[in-house]
This record gives sequence, structure tokens and C-alpha cells, in this order.
Amino acid sequence: MRTEELLEAACPSMLIVEMRITNRIVIGVPHHAPAGTTKLEYCSEHPNSDENTGHLGRYLADQLNCCSIIACNYVFDVNKCLRTDYAVQIAKWAPKILVEIHAHSGKGHPVPKDVEISCGSRERNKFSVELATKLQAALDESPQVTDLSINGDFVMIPGHLKATQSVTITEPRWIAYHLELAPKLRIPKAKAGKPPTIGFVLCDKLANILRALLASAASASRTTS
Repeated sequence: MRTEELLEAACPSMLIVEMRITNRIVIGVPHHAPAGTTKLEYCSEHPNSDENTGHLGRYLADQLNCCSIIACNYVFDVNKCLRTDYAVQIAKWAPKILVEIHAHSGKGHPVPKDVEISCGSRERNKFSVELATKLQAALDESPQVTDLSINGDFVMIPGHLKATQSVTITEPRWIAYHLELAPKLRIPKAKAGKPPTIGFVLCDKLANILRALLASAASASRTTS
């Protein structure tokens, strides 16, 4: 069965690990379930699924040709402990940058932006602000996208989306970006099937920015060595 077909299955629990050319960037998706499966039935720690995030995470990894790991319909919360199979695999890859794709409901007070980006702490706020600013500028220039709102300021992110308890995000061995995506980026109007086009356009723009960030970091490393 193809990986894309596995991502559309509401069971069983699976950890999809895919090796690609580079592990300098790694894409992680810890709470995937297909559109229409709103709950992780056997995961009391994180009962709400992140519908369709696996499709977007895998697409982003393909654009970057980087390693990815997707926990599908999982029975425990894989990014809250560094001893989980998910976290251990990320540590083995030893990335410079980790990007995790998550989902929010679009509801609450304050109402979250369409994309909320956190690096897990005030101390790393400059990284999330930089990524959010560049992503907003890239999307504003795209005729395929209109009226998407993005926030990367830790202070302004709703409390439950700050990722302060996500140890794969707060881990100091890499720079980690925790992206929370609104339903309109993930769930089609039919409430089933793959994400809408706008979600993949977001990933295209994000991939371009991440390539540039990684190239800049590599250049800085060569300069100081």
C-alpha cells in the first residue's frame, strides 16, 4: 500500500518513517489522523487528532527532500517525551532544524491566526517571528492565497498553542518550529480526502523559506569555522 493511502486510513496506529537525501531538516507530524477522524481514540493524553496534517507534512518533506516522521492514529502523545519512538528517531537524525505540523480548531479566545508558529519559548521568539514574517510576505505575493493570517510572536500565541510542553520543540539540540494550522488549510469542503490546494501552496512557500534559512546557517557555520 502506498504511503498516501496509509495516511487516509483511520486505523491502525502507525509510525511512518521516511529517509530522504537530507536530515539537516526534519519534518515531524505527531498527531495525524485522516480528515473526518477528529479523535485519537486510544490516546488519552492527546485525544483530539490533527486532521490531515500528515499529508501536508509529507508533501513539505518531499519538496525539501528531507527525512520525515509521521505518527498516525497513535496511542500515546509522542512529542511530550524524548524516549518515545518518534522522538528517538528525530534525535538519531540530529537535524539542524525540526518542523512539526499540528492543527488547531480555529476557535477560542483569542481566536488563533490561520498559522501560529512557536519555537516553544520567549528565548527563541526571534526565530518564530522571523519565519512568520517571511512566510506572510511570501503568501501576500501569491495570487493563489488570499487573507491568510500568520503569527509567530510567542506573547501573542494562545496559551495552548505555545508548545512549551512539547519536548521535541524545546529540545536545545536543534531549532524547532511548531506550526499550528487552521482547518481551512487542512480539511476539504467534503470533510474527507486530502487537504485543499491552499494547504499545499502554504507548504511550497514554507519550503522555499526553509531552504534559504538552512543555506544561511550553513554559510555562517563555514565563516566561523
